[in-house]
Amino acid sequence: MSDEAEQKLSKRVSAQTIMVGIQSVMLLFSIVNGSINVGRREAAIDAQGERIKELATITADLARTVSTLSATDREYAAKIDSIQARIDRLERKN
Repeated sequence: MSDEAEQKLSKRVSAQTIMVGIQSVMLLFSIVNGSINVGRREAAIDAQGERIKELATITADLARTVSTLSATDREYAAKIDSIQARIDRLERKN
C-alpha cells in the first residue's frame, strides 16, 4: 500500500472511531436521562402516595366528627323537644 492509501484508510478509521464514540456517548446519555426520568416519576408517585394517606386520615377524622355532631344534634333536638313539651304543659295549666 502506498502512503497515500494508508493515510486515507487511517482517516476513514479515525472518522469511524469518532462516530462510534459519539454514538456511545449519546447512548449513555439516553440511558442516564431515562434513569433520571424514572427516578423523578417514582419520587412523584411516592409523594402522591403520602398525600393520599394524609387525605385518607383527614377524611376519617371528618367522618368521625360529622357522626359525633349528628349524635349531638339529635341529643339537643330531644332536649329542645322536652323543653317545648314542658312549656306546652305550663301554658295549658294557665
